[in-house]
Amino acid sequence: MQVCSKAKRLIAAVILDAGGVILHPNLDWIAAQTSDLAEDDGRTPGRDDLLRAYYCTIYDLDMDGEMDRRGPAFTGLEIRVWFFTRMLAHAGLPCARELGAELAQRALERFPRESDIYHWAMPGTRERLVRLRAAGFLLGAASNNDDALEAQLTRVGVRHLFGALKDSGREGVAKPDPELLLRAARELSVPPAHCLYVGDVDRVDGAAARAAGMAFALLDPLDQPRATSPLCIPGLDAILAHFSCILAP
Repeated sequence: MQVCSKAKRLIAAVILDAGGVILHPNLDWIAAQTSDLAEDDGRTPGRDDLLRAYYCTIYDLDMDGEMDRRGPAFTGLEIRVWFFTRMLAHAGLPCARELGAELAQRALERFPRESDIYHWAMPGTRERLVRLRAAGFLLGAASNNDDALEAQLTRVGVRHLFGALKDSGREGVAKPDPELLLRAARELSVPPAHCLYVGDVDRVDGAAARAAGMAFALLDPLDQPRATSPLCIPGLDAILAHFSCILAP
């Protein structure tokens, strides 16, 4: 065993949520649709603007006590209208309510299943995952999903980097129940205490990780506060600043 840094916590596996961590809604499609819908206004957000707006909206739902405790499921028009209206408002668009409703309708037609819009990853995601593997970490994914996790990760070219995939649509158990994370740890043959789980919704992902006895990192580039004060990271590369692998690669 080789300790790389005394200041860093030692772990063996990094288990990741999918949506908001590995995958994102197709921000390029959203930007193009928003540009089309708001063509008379002349103010349309780009990918980076929408990414910031996305995490602002994730924060809103994390703070929303009325939201399903398993997190949002974008299966119908109502939740999509809520999400896109908030997202476009955070992106600074006027008439966000009207634009959000139209965008939600288009998204429902183009991406009928919740998972469909998440077959997309930000540029550089694969390279960040490769760096985690190169540092010696085993990788797993555990996601509240609709049996599309493997297809999503294959679509963005990262499936081969993961030693365990746990999809709630296939497993029959969903976060915040810690069992989904524990199954990923067992498949990786790593004790929960030596696992880090990374998610973007503290009351779902953080709750599951804490109940599983795992370390938790909240991926939020905006570092928005949560009541539990979780470790907040701006991106996957930041894992390397806080954690070292138990076994040197």
